Amino acid sequence: MKVLASDFDNTLFFKNGSQFKEQDIQEIKQFQQDGNLFGICSGRPFSGLLKPLKGVLKPDFFIVSTGGAILDKDYQLLYGKKVPFDIINEIYLTYKNETELIVQTLSQKNFYCTNIQNDEDKVIIHSLEEMRDEDIYSISLIESTVERATEITLEINQRYQDVQAFQNVDSIDIVAKGCSKGQAIIKLKELLCLEKIAGIGDSYNDLPMLRVADISFTFQKSPQIIQEKADYIVHNIKEAIEILKEKEK
Repeated sequence: MKVLASDFDNTLFFKNGSQFKEQDIQEIKQFQQDGNLFGICSGRPFSGLLKPLKGVLKPDFFIVSTGGAILDKDYQLLYGKKVPFDIINEIYLTYKNETELIVQTLSQKNFYCTNIQNDEDKVIIHSLEEMRDEDIYSISLIESTVERATEITLEINQRYQDVQAFQNVDSIDIVAKGCSKGQAIIKLKELLCLEKIAGIGDSYNDLPMLRVADISFTFQKSPQIIQEKADYIVHNIKEAIEILKEKEK
């Protein structure tokens, strides 16, 4: 059995195009029908994946919130590590005048944010204090610039010991210390008793996944540092699966 963990945005799902590439979806479905596992490894909250995937694809597992939580195909929580509320609230207050906020819970429907447009399931909050009693697995600071996101990520990682920040192009994903896409891949191996997992992604927060994956893929459009850490540079997921099948014969 082969296993592929895929980033979501700009790997499987493309906002500026036709959203999903039909050739990728068909290849993934055949991959699953052949007895293999395909799952998502994303910085998005759980609800942010379910809506676009509905009627398109049913992953075999979900790694969400940049490794903050792992769920099975039936949406049952296999592992999760919540972020310390007081710390993420302090971070939000520090940067609220220059970024917007997404609060990541395991809600299957609601999308909690401060001021995000074009999402009908969004729940607008005016303060992170409104979420104090919720189980929060990550927060994301978004709508920055790539350069400022780099600076904020560095500042958070230098200032705080109990959380970790990952840059995702022009946004920053913040999780509990010890969480990352890479650590989640290691944990998933343990939980599902898997020998090998391949990984594919395109951005900076995918680096931990690409480092620990037994076979790693990225794209020609990815930043150079991402390409340097991948075993294969491909055009799409379909090509990655074809290589994976051939590699494991």
